[in-house]
Order: sequence, then structure tokens, then C-alpha cells
Amino acid sequence: MNSLYISKDQFSDILNLSNGVFSPLKHFVSEKDFKNILLKKKIKKNYFPIPIFFGIKKNIFNKIKNKKNIKLYYKKNLIAVVKINSIYKINKKIFGKKIFGKKFIKHSYYIKFNRENYAFLDFTYKKIFKKKLVDKNFVSPTQFKKKIKTKKTLAGFHTRNVPHEAHQWIHRYLLKKYSNLLIQPLLGQYKKNEYLDKIIKMTNLVAAKMYNKKNTFFIPFFSYPRYGGPLEAALHAIVRKNYGCTHFWVGRDHAGFKKFFQKYESQNYCKKIQKKIGINIIAHDEPYYCSTCKVVVNKNCNKKSCSGKKISISGTKIRRYIRSNKKIPNFLMNKKISILLNKKSII
Repeated sequence: MNSLYISKDQFSDILNLSNGVFSPLKHFVSEKDFKNILLKKKIKKNYFPIPIFFGIKKNIFNKIKNKKNIKLYYKKNLIAVVKINSIYKINKKIFGKKIFGKKFIKHSYYIKFNRENYAFLDFTYKKIFKKKLVDKNFVSPTQFKKKIKTKKTLAGFHTRNVPHEAHQWIHRYLLKKYSNLLIQPLLGQYKKNEYLDKIIKMTNLVAAKMYNKKNTFFIPFFSYPRYGGPLEAALHAIVRKNYGCTHFWVGRDHAGFKKFFQKYESQNYCKKIQKKIGINIIAHDEPYYCSTCKVVVNKNCNKKSCSGKKISISGTKIRRYIRSNKKIPNFLMNKKISILLNKKSII
């Protein structure tokens, strides 16, 4: 029986699919599923925005194309034994255009997708070793929902960044408005100039501990960024619904990449399809620092009119401070977090 060593991304997809994180999708997509999701945004009768696929390179295709069963390994661990139902190909340009728009050829994830996926596997598990599908920080939706079953409302917050003052303004707003907060940073970065996973995890945990422990929850989301804008934001909303969230905050450029998507496009799209997902979408203008009031404010929530200078707060701006070995101003980031960062914090 042939062995196939899977990537970190494939491992996280197996982890999420087998534990209900991507429900209603419970398996890697077949060719039919792939096309239905791309063209109709549906898996059977349920809304689903992005296909979760198992891709293989050409050398692997040549190795297993006539095999019926294969073993899947992650690092040195046997994860599963699977029966191959089919090996199929898709029009990758259609995938690119449907997910990333007309300029998909220049999108970093599409370039990676096109390079690494010669064909796709549709398989059924003959045996899956769930004890090997474990990360000490992973908590399944089923496990978490038992913990929060008495909570009437829970707001989910997604991030792939180190928390700055705008993020913490959002945290406090969500706690005040919805009583309970799930902070769930995405761990699985691969792009240069982004933060290392361990830094994202550590700093978001520090932020979570600044709030009421009874109402604030921290669970890493093991996945990877597709930079898919509105459709990826919708996927993130589905994940939070599965974790028991009643509400989900969608950021100003949620899952965005350069200028591929318009500002607030993810918010507008998710608001339109929130009933299909079954979760309430929270969408506001981005918070900013007011130089007159000396506080972080948001026009949707700030009652006091002020003519002070608006100073934007962004991860890009903060990373410039870090790379230049300059002190991050306290109005951009809490000192308890900024002291943990240096040049080695960034990929």
C-alpha cells in the first residue's frame, strides 16, 4: 500500500473536517461537490462558499493513479488509511476567477494553488486515527459548545494578526454588546511579512486574559489564509456558527489581499447571506485613534462629535515600527503586547 505524506494545510483541513469545524462539509470535495460550490455556492442544499479540496502534485499523481488504497502520514504519524474513489482535475482558472475575481492570475494564493495542485483526490476513510489528529490547543465545536451551553449570546472574533488597539476596542465592544466573546486567531500563516503562528497565538492569548475570564474564550483556529475576501469571510462565519457563536464580527477588509477586493466588500457580502449561514453579522467602520480625545473610537458607536485628527490603526503600520526597531506607540498597541514583539516575530 502506497504512503502519502501530507502538508500542514492538508493536516489542518483533515482536523477541521473530521471534527465538524467546516460543517455541513464533512469530507474533502468530490468533483461534483467542487463544481457545485464554485458555481452555485452549495453543498447539497446548504450554502457553502469555498471548496475544501485535497490536491496532489504531478509526481504524486503518477505514483498513486492506479492505486485503490493509500496511507496518509503527517510528519511521522499515520493519520488515516483511505480508499480512493476518484482522481479528478478541474479548470483551475475558473476556480481562480470565482474566488479571487478577474485579476486572479496575480493573486498569491492562486499562484500557490496552481503550482501545487495537478489533480484532486476524492476519498473515503477506511480508518482514521483520531488520537493522532490532536493538537494540545485544539478544541472541537462539540467540546466547546458543552462549555458555553448556558450562554444566550456569543460573539466570534477572527484574526490573523497580533492584536492592536483597534482589535481591543472591538473586543470590548463585543463583550459589552453581546456579553460573551470568542477570540479565535487563525494559525497557519505562510506569506512573508506576516507574524509567526506562535506570536499570533501568544499575543492574542495575552489580550484575552485582559478581559473577564468567565465571558472571554480563546481557541486557535488551525487553518490557513486563502486571502479570498468575501467568500473566505463567509467560510469564517460558518466556522464560528459551528462553534456556537450567535454573532460574528467581519472586519473592514476581512480576508483581503492587496486591492483585489473593495473596502467593506466582505462585510456587505456577509450581511447579504447571513440568513443562509445562520449567524448574525456585525459590520462597522474601522476604529481609529482620535488625537483630540486621546482614545480609540468608532463613528458608529462614539456619541461625542469631535473634529480631532483621525489616526488609522493597522497591522501594516505596526510591522513597520517593528522592522525599523522603533518603539510602538501605546495608542497603537497595548504595552503588554508590544514588548513581546521584535523583528524575529515576523516571517
